[in-house]
Amino acid sequence: MHPIDLAIVVAYVALITSVGIRFSQRIKTAKDFFLAGRSLTWWVIGLSIIGTNVDTNGYIGASGNAYSIGIAQANFEWIGAIPAMIIAALIFIPLYWRAGVYSIPEYLGLRYNAAVRVVSAAIVVVVSVFAMGIAMWALAVTLQTFIGWPIWLGILVSGTVVGLYSIAGGLAAVAITDSIQVCIMFVCGLIIVGIGISDAGGADSFASKLLAENPTHLSAYLPADHEGYPWHGVILGLGLVLSPAYWVGSQAILQRTLGAKTQWDASAGMMFAALAKTFVPLLIIFPGLLALVMVADIEYPDMALPWVIKNVLPVGVSGLMFVAIIAALQSSIDSSINSTALIITRDIRHVLMKNHNPEADLVIGRMLTLGLLLCAMGIAPFIGDLGGIFNFLQFLLSLFQGPLLALLLLGALTQRATASAGIITLASGVVLAGLLSWVLDMNLLFVAFFSFCYAVVALWTISGFTQPHSQEHLRNLSYSPWRDR
Repeated sequence: MHPIDLAIVVAYVALITSVGIRFSQRIKTAKDFFLAGRSLTWWVIGLSIIGTNVDTNGYIGASGNAYSIGIAQANFEWIGAIPAMIIAALIFIPLYWRAGVYSIPEYLGLRYNAAVRVVSAAIVVVVSVFAMGIAMWALAVTLQTFIGWPIWLGILVSGTVVGLYSIAGGLAAVAITDSIQVCIMFVCGLIIVGIGISDAGGADSFASKLLAENPTHLSAYLPADHEGYPWHGVILGLGLVLSPAYWVGSQAILQRTLGAKTQWDASAGMMFAALAKTFVPLLIIFPGLLALVMVADIEYPDMALPWVIKNVLPVGVSGLMFVAIIAALQSSIDSSINSTALIITRDIRHVLMKNHNPEADLVIGRMLTLGLLLCAMGIAPFIGDLGGIFNFLQFLLSLFQGPLLALLLLGALTQRATASAGIITLASGVVLAGLLSWVLDMNLLFVAFFSFCYAVVALWTISGFTQPHSQEHLRNLSYSPWRDR
């Protein structure tokens, strides 16, 4: 690494570590640690949401997937984000605030019962640990490509740095560091677009070189018989299920809205993030296409962006871009760790332990943060054998997001859904998704869609034969003023 690039990286690491130490002085209670004492403003929330979302899956993984399939990858940002973000801001975030919850499983527990709360929390925890392991792997691959570190060393160093500010500063430190990281990411993304098009001889020349060997890479939709992303699967599975389930039910995303100063700040932060999301595809997809045009010599598609940083960008800019990648990957790790520690502490420990001590939540939360970090570091070395990180994470999400979305939608918008129907639907929906995926080898997009359709029908039907909660109980948990029987 050039000394200038190294200096930039060291300065960045020192900055975010100091932020964690500074905010650690404000942490007095579990509410301070998990929800930043409900002190976050709308612009911090919006930037932090983008920082959490444009993570391993959305930066390294999306660039790698763009290397493989082209700009159809942008559907995960436009169709797969913005409409659902607006729905979350206008409908679900106000409802979560009215319910006064810390987490999405807590809302499900109030709307249905404790069993739904614990099962949904356990599912989220398992997936989150894998997601953190994926982030560790992606960061280690970046370090290996850029500076030649072995995978194990990259995992060790990145885990140590993230642990320092996440354990010390809680959600406030995570949100502020995310905001800094997003600004760096946007600046560096624009620089890499400008340099890439200039080196290719202009936009027309860039497109011609790309299409010469990859004729479908500038197609917004792929054919119906495409193995991974058929156009109708993208609309049904991504647009109608995976995206809404993520934006209205992801604890890592929504936790910063629950830590807002006011409900207005929470909703405004999500709307601000939706506006910023419009420009994200340009920044995360272009590097994958550039690697194709430059005929990159890479082993995995996920190495496309690190290769561009190392081989295309000049000294100084490459160091800044490298910092942007570190920032994106760290933001996914720190957000997942904090949100998962919250879920284990409140949605599993509080429910299963009748005589729990709430005053111990802060200590337990920090211990869980460390434990989750170590688990992710242990899983990370094996991620490379599972295929592209984007596809693997989407596969995990497809196994449970259909049933989860059905419970959230019918729970929020009707009073018909009952507690018994909720737990039966959630458990059977996840089993069905697993069978569709593993036994029938169905595309993950269709797994999400069909498991969602099943869950809606099952929840509605079973609720007709089981006892609902009273209207008084549902007053702050549902928008429906009547019981749909």
